[in-house]
Parts: sequence; C-alpha cells; structure tokens
Amino acid sequence: MIQWNNEFSVNNDAIDNEHQSLFTALNDFYEGLRQNASRDSMGKLIDNLVFYTKTHFANEEIYMQKIGFPGIENHLNEHREFISKVEAFQSKIKEGKLLVSVEVTNFIKNWITNHIKTQDKQYAVFVAQK
Repeated sequence: MIQWNNEFSVNNDAIDNEHQSLFTALNDFYEGLRQNASRDSMGKLIDNLVFYTKTHFANEEIYMQKIGFPGIENHLNEHREFISKVEAFQSKIKEGKLLVSVEVTNFIKNWITNHIKTQDKQYAVFVAQK
C-alpha cells in the first residue's frame, strides 16, 4: 500500500527508520483489512498503529525541541489532531460502531504521507540551513 523511498527522507536516520516502521504498521493494518481479518485482529492492528504513531511523534517532538525548530507548536498541534482522530477510529472500531474500511485506511495513509512530505520536511530544511 505504501512504499518507503527517499522522497520521504528527512535526512535523519533515526526518524527515517521510524517513518519506515510506521509505514510497516500501516501496511499491516491495510493487509488485515484486505484479508478480511476478524474485528479482534483489526483491533490489535490499529492498537499497534496508534501505539507506534504516538511513540514516533514523541521521539520526533523531542528531536524538534533539541534542534530548536521554530515551527514546533504548529507541528505539535498537527500531531495532537491526528492522534485524536485515529483514537476516535480506534474506539469506534473496537465498539463495533465503525467498520474498518479502505476509506479509514486511506485517510491515515494520506495524512501520514502528506505530513512527512510537508511538515516533517520543514525541520529537515531547518537543520540543513543551520
């Protein structure tokens, strides 16, 4: 569903590796959807995706603080909004109120890829200009 390539690189090995792992978690979720996995299995896959996203965002936020990135507040707000939306999906899926769908998966994929290519690239440019 989503393949890593240098277009997503922020020129930081640790963060690039985390982004690749995030892609893997998203692809696992998509694969579960494609294979019609049980609601319990899909719940575990979205739990993994949410957990990994939170872990990655925390690490990325520490990095942005460390480098003194001036756009950190906007970036943090984007992270919070995304986590809020994904946690709402997570709750509704577990309660049986939302069917896991390609639309949900595409929303997550599109948000992550757009965020890396636009927002994360900003701190990469900031570091390169230092």
